[in-house]
Amino acid sequence: MTIQLATFLTLDGNATQAIIFYQETFQAKLLFKITNQQFKERLNPQLEIPEGQEDYISHSILQIGTTQLQIADTSLTGDKLITGNNFSLSFTFNDLETIKQIYQKVIQHKETQILLPPCENEFADFYTIVRDPFGITLQLTKEKQPDPVKKG
Repeated sequence: MTIQLATFLTLDGNATQAIIFYQETFQAKLLFKITNQQFKERLNPQLEIPEGQEDYISHSILQIGTTQLQIADTSLTGDKLITGNNFSLSFTFNDLETIKQIYQKVIQHKETQILLPPCENEFADFYTIVRDPFGITLQLTKEKQPDPVKKG
């Protein structure tokens, strides 16, 4: 049996911008993208699309390293979206040069908020926490000991 876990972000009309952000910042590869209108045309002609949401992203899949990130514009349940602080994407890098380059790309966006400036700490040569332009908390880490068996 094979199980794959992916993070799914619902971004209330900001999916296209988020896809571009993750492509430019983390060299994400777009594996799949379908709009509400394309979904209706290809899969469900009876689908009722709210006015103005025809071009919203119904579903997309990005590949970042070995992990998939799925992004859509609207909730499948119709629930109101609430951005919270109980979730973050944690990116781990194996070299300082790359993490510093990625950090610079992230903070070049005026909407990015630095929650914890880059620092060296007990577990990392470089560690920072930022909130990206879409309200998603990102942790960027260059660990001192990348092997989980040898940590601590």
